[in-house]
Amino acid sequence: MKFIGFLVFLVVALMGFSMLAFLGLFVGYWLTLIGLESVNPKIAHAIIGHKEEESAE
Repeated sequence: MKFIGFLVFLVVALMGFSMLAFLGLFVGYWLTLIGLESVNPKIAHAIIGHKEEESAE
């Protein structure tokens, strides 16, 4: 029974750590793009691979 408790603790701790790492990296990337887009939108669009739609005239 102690082994099952240890496995549950290990799973919860690893899920928490992986979520912390994911959110830390994602939020940093997100805030960097927001700041970069406010300074220079062309570079931000190049980083995310945005292509402007061509007008069909």
